[in-house]
Amino acid sequence: MEMMARAARLTFRWFMLGPIMIGLGIVLGLYLFFTVLRADPKIGIIDVPFTVITENSAFFISQMLDYARERDDIKAVVILLNSPGGGVTASEQLFLRTANLREVKPVVVSANELLASGGYMMSMGANLIYAKPSSVVGSIGVRTIFSPSPPPNESEIGTGPAKLTGGTERTLFGEIELLKESFLRIVISQRGDRLKISPEDILQALTYPGFQAKHFGLIDEIGSDVDAIRAAARLAGIDNYELVDVNAEVTKHQVEEFRRIFGTDPVFPGVETPGSPVNAAEVLGRIGRLFPPTGDAQTAGGVPGDIRISVSTPRYFYLYGVPTDAAPVE
Repeated sequence: MEMMARAARLTFRWFMLGPIMIGLGIVLGLYLFFTVLRADPKIGIIDVPFTVITENSAFFISQMLDYARERDDIKAVVILLNSPGGGVTASEQLFLRTANLREVKPVVVSANELLASGGYMMSMGANLIYAKPSSVVGSIGVRTIFSPSPPPNESEIGTGPAKLTGGTERTLFGEIELLKESFLRIVISQRGDRLKISPEDILQALTYPGFQAKHFGLIDEIGSDVDAIRAAARLAGIDNYELVDVNAEVTKHQVEEFRRIFGTDPVFPGVETPGSPVNAAEVLGRIGRLFPPTGDAQTAGGVPGDIRISVSTPRYFYLYGVPTDAAPVE
């Protein structure tokens, strides 16, 4: 009798708990289906404000490219780009990082006022380039500032004739030619049959308004940022999607890292109170200004071409615009 009673109680418990467990399983399954499996895919938006491409700005832009690459739910990336270019190696780095991202998911560049020189080189890494009708596009070439070799100084001794200067003027021109040809090869290899302009004309380093740049095949389409986002979605094969502010996400991560390392929030010049709203791109720019590069091209007041070169040896730039303060700084 006792065994029958125990069996009856066990059966009753399963009879009562079974439907509850089944119901919980159904609820959990539906939750996972609608929140995880059926979550809308995302398009990452990287907003690169006007910037001369330096080692610092390239570092932060690379952080955003890497973030977009690593997030599986981001199915495509749109880069809002506005740059006159900058340092040769920094510009090349951004081209390579953008092309690397393109191997994993579609990338569309949407140019605003300026897509020139090293900025244009970065856009070569994308699947498609959009621009506005009046966007300034082009300036494919190299520039440098060369200071004559200083007179011999008994306190400085080099092991070779070019150790202290880096080379002669002839060396400088030879290196510029090599860099020019390298830039041209990138444009030809990435634009391919879309180019409707000769290599000789490309090397004139002219700039073109957006509609003319499209005619020459330097860009793909004339359109707005929204058009670029729709094109990215089309390349990714998605219809319903959400937008992710990659700038804000990376900025948040940087601030969290700062807190973890230093135990306090970063303080940005020009922010009145800790609660003041600050645009994510502005924060990135302020971080760059807090830690300016040494001996690199830097913006002065955010005006195109308003740069200062603080080196006395040759430095090479994929940079559009005439410097207003081009003399070497002692």
